[in-house]
Amino acid sequence: MRTKVTVCRAVSARAAAAAALLGAALNGGEARFAAWEWRADVTAPPGRFAALVLTPEMCDACARPDLSDLRLADADGREVPYAIAAERDIEELVAVKGKELNREQVDPATSRLTVDFGAPIVKNRLAAATSGTNFVRRVRVEGSDDQQAWVELLKDGIVAAVAGQPERFETIDLGADNNYRFVRVSVRKMAEEEAAPEIGEVRCWRRVVVTAAPAVHERTLAGGLVEYTHDGVRRTSTASVDFAHRHLPIARLGLVLAGDPGRVFRRSCRVLGRNSLEHEEAVKFETGESADSRLVATPWVPAGAGTVSRDAEGRENLTLAVRAPYRYVRIEIENGDSPPLALAAIQGICYATYAVFQPAGETRFAAYLGNAEAGPPRYEVEALAAVDLRTVPKAAAGELVAQKPAGDKEPAAGQAFVWVLMALAVLATVALLWWSAMRGRKPEQAPEAPAPPPGADAAGAA
Repeated sequence: MRTKVTVCRAVSARAAAAAALLGAALNGGEARFAAWEWRADVTAPPGRFAALVLTPEMCDACARPDLSDLRLADADGREVPYAIAAERDIEELVAVKGKELNREQVDPATSRLTVDFGAPIVKNRLAAATSGTNFVRRVRVEGSDDQQAWVELLKDGIVAAVAGQPERFETIDLGADNNYRFVRVSVRKMAEEEAAPEIGEVRCWRRVVVTAAPAVHERTLAGGLVEYTHDGVRRTSTASVDFAHRHLPIARLGLVLAGDPGRVFRRSCRVLGRNSLEHEEAVKFETGESADSRLVATPWVPAGAGTVSRDAEGRENLTLAVRAPYRYVRIEIENGDSPPLALAAIQGICYATYAVFQPAGETRFAAYLGNAEAGPPRYEVEALAAVDLRTVPKAAAGELVAQKPAGDKEPAAGQAFVWVLMALAVLATVALLWWSAMRGRKPEQAPEAPAPPPGADAAGAA
């Protein structure tokens, strides 16, 4: 029986190996993301975070306008969480150091503290710490270069604190920049308080906004990518533009005018978008049965509205703050009884957009794009979305490669037939291994008769 057990174990091991190979083929990274149309190799730099820039080609390859069908996977095919983040304006606070120069009580209700910064220096925000835990007090801020002539910077600011709450409201935005050497802060008590409050310290900052540099996709009438028409009946002008890629993260639209630089106007605009000129639609009969599909015009989707203008002093606003992640954009301009504007170009203003993820020490990844059936991922990525993109190392993506050409995908019935063939192939392999093992087994021999006891031959002879 030992030989039979050994053969069975060998066959079982070979069958398990064949099943494992099939499982690897079915559950590997490539098969898991086989439904996505496009793939790109991604190389991540060292660091805790990495930001993969999403190029116009990658945006176009995605099936969803919000890019939510994008997937990242490591070298073993494991899905990697990510967050979509775009460059944005960053606010920085630069501390402006000064020293306390003078404390005084202006009147029984008001305390005052003067700070000397040593030289003229730009500042636009301050914090005044005062005594007490439950108050709302009025604050006045003044600036001077010589302590003789004082200029009012803030007439009626407020500092406050709420009893039992750790947060105190002591920071005051001064609005415009000032570069006075001396600043004095006066704090007045509340009516129910008995004495003027004590000012602990005054700190100042310079608030700086670092503006993100946008990418501008400009399309001109001369280049043929903008069609500009006028409708006298509706009294509107329509500019239709092709941005060449779908799903671009367009945050604003800009109008570039030609001629009439001194013309005064104010026009309401409506923005619409779509990602294709035509799409396939199934033909249905009154009975509910479907026939072959047909091509129909893709409808325009409303994206937003805005106003462009130029006043008598030459100040103009030619930007529409409308998010339009579409390849084709149409801007309808209401002219009323005024003549149409002379248009030269349309600008799609974008900010660089990234997929931010954690490489976890790995360098090789893959990006998969283009699956309309993929639902939006539910990652816990609040920390990823909040990173400073200026300091995050950038990951590089290779060329997009079609996993299966669009329109050349096998129908569901064909895919099922392939799985059936693969299953039959595994069963045939297992049967062949069993047959080979059984054929190579030696036939079992009959057990030998036990030897006769000593003296048995002699007794028989007698």
